[in-house]
Amino acid sequence: MKKFILCFLCACFSLTFVGCKKADNLNNLSANLTSYIINVDLNAATHSATCTERVMYVNNSGAILKNVKFHLYPQFFEEVGAGKVVASTQMNEAYPHGMSYAEFEVTRVAVAGKDQPVVYSGECDGILSVDLNSSLMPDKNVEIYIEFNFTLPNCEHRFGYGDNTINLGNFYPIACVYENGSFDESGYSPNGDPFYSDMANYSVNIATDSAYTVAGSGRKTQDTLENGKKVCKFTALMVRDFALVLSNKFEVVSGMADKTAVDYYYFDEDDDSAKANLQTGIDAIKTYSKLYGDYPYENFSLVKADFVYGGMEYPNLVLINADIDNVDDYKNVIIHETAHQWWYGVVGNNEHEHPWLDEGLTEYSTLLFYDNNSGYNLTHAEMLKANKENYTLFMSVYSDVLGDIDTSMRSIYDYSTEPEYTYCTYVKSVLMFESLNGLIGQKKFISGLKEYYSANKYTNAKPENLISAFEKTSKTALTNFFNSWLQGKVVVR
Repeated sequence: MKKFILCFLCACFSLTFVGCKKADNLNNLSANLTSYIINVDLNAATHSATCTERVMYVNNSGAILKNVKFHLYPQFFEEVGAGKVVASTQMNEAYPHGMSYAEFEVTRVAVAGKDQPVVYSGECDGILSVDLNSSLMPDKNVEIYIEFNFTLPNCEHRFGYGDNTINLGNFYPIACVYENGSFDESGYSPNGDPFYSDMANYSVNIATDSAYTVAGSGRKTQDTLENGKKVCKFTALMVRDFALVLSNKFEVVSGMADKTAVDYYYFDEDDDSAKANLQTGIDAIKTYSKLYGDYPYENFSLVKADFVYGGMEYPNLVLINADIDNVDDYKNVIIHETAHQWWYGVVGNNEHEHPWLDEGLTEYSTLLFYDNNSGYNLTHAEMLKANKENYTLFMSVYSDVLGDIDTSMRSIYDYSTEPEYTYCTYVKSVLMFESLNGLIGQKKFISGLKEYYSANKYTNAKPENLISAFEKTSKTALTNFFNSWLQGKVVVR
């Protein structure tokens, strides 16, 4: 039975993608990955859903496993964990209609067809522990079946709904990364993106109210009406996460970035503005493909959404905050979030331990975008100047209030405030990469990023992988350079 299910899953994922050069490569690369088949029945009126998830878990850890652990990120949106998901300064923006809490429950777990008890653990019961009944050897697989349901909070965040969109980010049980002899069980944080996951394959079906348009990670292979309901199916190979966004107000405009289909989902926007925002996404895909290496997927979706922060990245899909009313700022968020398709999407990393590794590269990539696209109203020099001025002002204000401050670039859990996280992770990273660019020269700098992308795509990279790539292309020892910045020894003036 196990062998049949695995073959069946592989066949389902492969048939959808036959005939596309990019997808053919992904078919080969994704053959031995964990696969998720997720079914969502969403009542948009009550913002509630019943779901099933069939996981063919492949043990790529190199260890013998007796259990598998899953993150349950929606648990943190319940009342007990609400303080973990949004910074106190952002509460009013996240909950414009007052506090609202999620409900989330796993109702059934089965391993290889045999029911298992539902066992929660971790902070806010944010971990599902699944006993495998017997040892799972390296490179072997096991089927894990999960039933769960949820009610969304009225919260403009990754997992919640606003007046315009329903956001289903991090809504399903996702396998924890296994490394250094254990599963990574890190919880939520109001600072940054507390996520860390391996590449996997997804087939996701969602049924919802007929008036709703659905955007999702991966390729939409079905979009039909059945028995009065909208039924959409998405397939995604070799991605590290999956998200959906729904709205009964969405309009869609589409275009191509080389061989990638780009869709912009929007509302409350005229056609010219929508086309301009779509073009920004297309320009970003083309620019980063040229700078770093090809975008490997067939699809990319830009989604205007009710979202508390500027934007949020998921594989093949990004959220853009609908409340950004400045045209240049809105486009800048599109440019930033699109760069995440390279830094986080294809080249992953532990986002809670080394947030600068993806956020810093992504933020500096926006400066490089403007170097290569003169038609936009921002320049590399202007953004660099703003970053430096903002960082020195932050240092001055915080020093006056707190005295000595820790400027090291560290785990998201070690920052006491959101501004401290932002300035050390985003702004200081820009200054660090600009300094490196000046030290080794832009040609070697770009070559270093190409090398980093090529050598680490589809894996979870570590800081030493980035340093090694720059050292290889520049033929310069750079460990001390990075350590000085990361440890807070560099003084920016």
